[in-house]
Amino acid sequence: MAFDRKKPGKDRPDIWSSGGQRPPFDLRALGRASLYLSREAAAPIHAWAARTARRTAINVKNGAGRIPAEKLGRAARYVPSHLRVAAWIKNLALTLAHASATADPDVRRGNALVTEIEPHLWDLTTSQPLDETPTPDPVAQVQTQPVVLQEPVAEASDPLASIRGDLGGTPGAKAGPTARATGAPADPPARPGPAAVAAMQVGGSLIGWASMILGLPYGLARALWLYASGRDLRGIGAED
Repeated sequence: MAFDRKKPGKDRPDIWSSGGQRPPFDLRALGRASLYLSREAAAPIHAWAARTARRTAINVKNGAGRIPAEKLGRAARYVPSHLRVAAWIKNLALTLAHASATADPDVRRGNALVTEIEPHLWDLTTSQPLDETPTPDPVAQVQTQPVVLQEPVAEASDPLASIRGDLGGTPGAKAGPTARATGAPADPPARPGPAAVAAMQVGGSLIGWASMILGLPYGLARALWLYASGRDLRGIGAED
């Protein structure tokens, strides 16, 4: 009679031989899974905030929430234009996009978000049409009678015009802050320089890492919950 010399439990599944249904506990796997789950939670929040900020910048650029200079009065010279405010909001959106790319475990998805938010609000997407002036017909120029214009006559200067303008608000009055503010439209801000772009990248990275550290308690709680449910933590974030 042949005796089976195999060790007991050698061909049995691990769940039978270990006597439990939970996978083995690994402290390093727990820490890695906690960080990974924290990154998964922080990246979508930054991405949503970046897209929302860019949409807000476009609306402000188009005039949403703009305060007329007549209502500002003398304070109009100290209030930034709506175009500059739109540029500031767009720079904030790019900073949040870099924060999301730092926290996102998927590198391609993070880079795609930065590419989506990065374009300048005033980039020209279509070429401007050329000013096509029709060539005059020489025959028509010969047949057309010349127009004789009268010599301009200088008006007599009135030394009291400025005084009457100050008293009655006539066109002779001096231009105040409101007149300067409502004159020529403000020019759109230029694209941020290399130093500003680098500052937004560094600031976004710091925000991304800070959000991951602050989200570690959430990641740890979720990792422990998954472990209690029978999930092997060694497979979470192993390829990150």
